[in-house]
Amino acid sequence: MTETSSHTTRNISVTSLEHGIWPGLKAQLEPSLARLGLARLAIPVMLLLHDAVDMAVRAMHFEAFRRLAEDEFGMVTGSNAADLEALFNAEVGEHGSQNIAQYCKDNGQHVQIGFPQQGGYILSIAVPVAWDVSQCGTQGLVDALGLRWQQAQPVQGSTACIYALEQASPDPASARSGVLLDDAASQGSMQHICNKLGYGLIRFSSAGEVIAVSRAMLDSMRLPAEAAAIADLCTSIPFNFYNDVIWGLALTGEGGVFENYRTRVYLHGEEGVTALFNVSGYRDADATIHSLWQIVSLDEGTTHLGEGSILSEARIHNITRNYVPQMVEEKAREAVQLGKSKLINEECEIAVLFCDIVGFTSFVESNASSESIINTLNTILRRVSGSVRRNRGYIDKFMGDSVMAIFMDPADAIAAAIDMQKHAADINGLRSRAGQDSLSLRIGIHWGEVVIGNVGTAERLDWTAIGDVVNTASRIEKNCNPGAILISQSLMDAVDAARHPEFAFGDLFTIHVKGKRQGLPVCHVAAPEIKTK
Repeated sequence: MTETSSHTTRNISVTSLEHGIWPGLKAQLEPSLARLGLARLAIPVMLLLHDAVDMAVRAMHFEAFRRLAEDEFGMVTGSNAADLEALFNAEVGEHGSQNIAQYCKDNGQHVQIGFPQQGGYILSIAVPVAWDVSQCGTQGLVDALGLRWQQAQPVQGSTACIYALEQASPDPASARSGVLLDDAASQGSMQHICNKLGYGLIRFSSAGEVIAVSRAMLDSMRLPAEAAAIADLCTSIPFNFYNDVIWGLALTGEGGVFENYRTRVYLHGEEGVTALFNVSGYRDADATIHSLWQIVSLDEGTTHLGEGSILSEARIHNITRNYVPQMVEEKAREAVQLGKSKLINEECEIAVLFCDIVGFTSFVESNASSESIINTLNTILRRVSGSVRRNRGYIDKFMGDSVMAIFMDPADAIAAAIDMQKHAADINGLRSRAGQDSLSLRIGIHWGEVVIGNVGTAERLDWTAIGDVVNTASRIEKNCNPGAILISQSLMDAVDAARHPEFAFGDLFTIHVKGKRQGLPVCHVAAPEIKTK
């Protein structure tokens, strides 16, 4: 990703989606929307931008792949569109887009996203090949937001296909005020929703007998709308549902209410096909159980969505979420918003920070009987984690008594490190007054390009940063003095000194680290609270 600017437009050039482009695009989109009074649309317009850029880059890559197939392999691609599509998908699926992106870069091809600093456009997307932005899956959202894609004329001599996003009509929300529905209108609206979405209704007796079924329920089960089909429906509902809901949640829930229970039902007469339903309802004063069935998915063969109470799953998630790296959860939410089912590898420039508690192993051996080692460790790591979070970083992993964190902004990494050492000084002051040994932090930081991606197997995956930058950051930390912060020259150079006069750097010197033939230039971050030697 590269950026250029003029007095009228800020441009970002993209050759691959794996280059960590989204933070930069978001940073340019928000002021462009604010300039037009549309700041509140930042989240949905970012979804539109994701979709459009994804499609534009894919169109460019497909055309580049076609040229490679013709020039290097002698393929005649004009009459083999389906075969070419299959080869392209296989290449991207197995190797990612790096080779194709490099071909585009070598041939001066890129998708250019522009953010005008004046005029009525929100953004523009220029692609060096033919493409149609209206084929994006978010066109309905474009219309709902009162926006439109407008094809623009390229500059003279350019063959780029350009679309610009603009406001099509005045903000519809600004002219509306909410109204309170009365009971009749609410019931009518709810009935319309149930009919429109095909929600099914089943009434059970407290003994588990089916008393009544709606036609929509039979339709969702692919059964004929006749009384004889109710027996087939009854045999398809699993015993666990009766045990958990009819004789469980409906009896124990407050007011007999149960919500968001998922149950999987085998479709009658269709081998291996199941329907996953979300079921909510209540038990009335006559002990009749009224249930609303919403179909979640139809699955054939192996299924992925589990059964049981979503509320229970939410409680489990609340327990396990702290064991999941912060960036993984954030990226997973982003992937779901974009309709994706997995995290993709990304190449980006980041700061990698390693922080280690000096001599903690020896401390454990000599103090195991006098104080809680886990509590001491967690007290320090909690302060370290807080420093990372306050400075917009992410904990990648805890490794015993050390921490690896990553930052998108090099200045944030330095600010976090300074904050960590300040908290370490506070903790040691308390420990000293209590007659306990001091524990110092050693911090090393490096800046450069990494791959953040999936490492492991289907049973156990890490989404983590890998590459030489990570290894070098760890070795810088090992060369750091207790109580100090040691950074690479590349990190120091990446920090804009004019914007961060609060940072003071020591003199550069060279260290020799494993895997490097030449010495690595580093320096200490100087601050009154931090020792530099």
